[in-house]
Amino acid sequence: MSELYKKQTTVWRLEGKKVSPGTPGAVRETIDSRKWYGTVNGKATPLSRDKAVAAKMLRKLLGDADLAGVGLVDPFAEHRKNPLTDHLKGFRTAMEGKGGTPKHVDLTMTRLLAVLNGIKAVWLSDLDAVRAADFLTAKRADRPAVTLPLGKESFRLAEAAELLGLKPAAVSKAVWRNGLNASGAGKARRFPRSTVQALADKAALGMSAETFNHHVRALRAFGRWLARERRWPVNPFETMALLNVSTDRRHDRRELTADELRQLMEAARNSTWTFRGLAGRDRWALYLTACGTGFRVRALAGLTPEDFDLSANMPSVTLPARLSKNKKGKVQPLPADVADALRSYLADKPADQPIWPGNWNTDAAEMLRIDLDAAGIAYIVEGPDGPLYADFHALRHSYLTLGGRSGIDLRTLQELAGHSSPTITARYSHRRLHDLAGAVEKLPRLLPKDENGALQATGTDGRMTETAEKICLEFARPAAPLGHSGASSDPKGDLKDSDCPFPKSLDTSALGVPCPLPSSVSRLGLEPRTYGLTYRTGFRPPTFAAAVWTLSSPPA
Repeated sequence: MSELYKKQTTVWRLEGKKVSPGTPGAVRETIDSRKWYGTVNGKATPLSRDKAVAAKMLRKLLGDADLAGVGLVDPFAEHRKNPLTDHLKGFRTAMEGKGGTPKHVDLTMTRLLAVLNGIKAVWLSDLDAVRAADFLTAKRADRPAVTLPLGKESFRLAEAAELLGLKPAAVSKAVWRNGLNASGAGKARRFPRSTVQALADKAALGMSAETFNHHVRALRAFGRWLARERRWPVNPFETMALLNVSTDRRHDRRELTADELRQLMEAARNSTWTFRGLAGRDRWALYLTACGTGFRVRALAGLTPEDFDLSANMPSVTLPARLSKNKKGKVQPLPADVADALRSYLADKPADQPIWPGNWNTDAAEMLRIDLDAAGIAYIVEGPDGPLYADFHALRHSYLTLGGRSGIDLRTLQELAGHSSPTITARYSHRRLHDLAGAVEKLPRLLPKDENGALQATGTDGRMTETAEKICLEFARPAAPLGHSGASSDPKGDLKDSDCPFPKSLDTSALGVPCPLPSSVSRLGLEPRTYGLTYRTGFRPPTFAAAVWTLSSPPA
């Protein structure tokens, strides 16, 4: 075994100063190195200042050298020498190479660095799932809110920003997004104490379960990349579990009803202001396309007129793979009224240029909120588990919810949404109380004969009511052309004459009175409709246009 030794360096000194060898009167001096050295593979290798530690290091290096001599080497030895910053640069390059958007890449790296810096990880050997989980769990705890100065009832923007530890622009945006009170403009802008206190309370909240999960997913992705690239033997974060987000919802989205969508688009079309280059008519066409396709913001921002095929019998838009979240291209059918409206709008647009250019997509929620205000539609409403928001992504929720209420089955909705699992689609297609009430009405009656000996009506029998009009109002439903016969999308459940434009009246001859509501009635039994045997046996339409045309699309 190689012996430990210290390197010796010879110097010449004259009156305490280093001088050249041979200087008259100079004294020769031998200096030992601070560290102990050992010889490994014929080379002098620095070890440690502590002799006992240096001996252990030398034994380890000599053992590794012996194993390498017979082909048993550590495949990760070279990567162990590189700091985490080098590995993070490689991971970022890999994400960009896969086509990740700059926003996604930046956000993922920000989350990664927050945790790695929090656990003081510098080398690969510092990566530890338990320490990372402990760090994130500590961030979940609420903090004491900032104490506002006593007696101060009004704050300038700079004062509020300093108190909250935020940039002035972030304070203004938070006030706007949360619908908080403020007065004045410019330098005269003032925020009441209640507004600043509300922002302080919000800032004191700990990390949400969803944010916790986002950080865990970023760590898992980094760990998978390390293992896949053979930089580390296993994913060090694979064992980190996700939290149940259903118990801690802070930004749930809501769907807009068909009437609200019509109001929104009418307000946008009549608008006289411009948002980052998009005039009122541009935003109207943008919202219409979003509601008619369910596409995400990034996809909409990259569409060009040549992506649309509006002259065919089955109008559609092609989503290129580069704009799709799953990196797969698809052809999306368009509702007929949406295609008719877009045909004239796209007529004078350059074929190979984005239809909606500019950077509006970085703040699409703010753009939509302004138009919602103009239409008299609330951006935030109270839901059963907290506030519900109508941001731009809520248009995708609206598309899938209207599709579900129109009778499109979940599997078809999944194809239209481009989701990998129907479980994800189910989270987008909402069912409210009036939808559930409509579904419950289809159940058969369970009670036996009443006190007078008459049989109680079942779901397939006409229920006896006081007047024929009440019978019509209870049973008349417009029949969906395809799929399941869903509940009414009207939140109040009211049925108007215009909802039943059918020529044949409901047969109430058994009651001896005519039905005052002309209608054709769909059966309220439990057996759902299907697409027919041709679809079941393998025939499939070239697109899902038949399903899309059942959507309650806003008129052009």
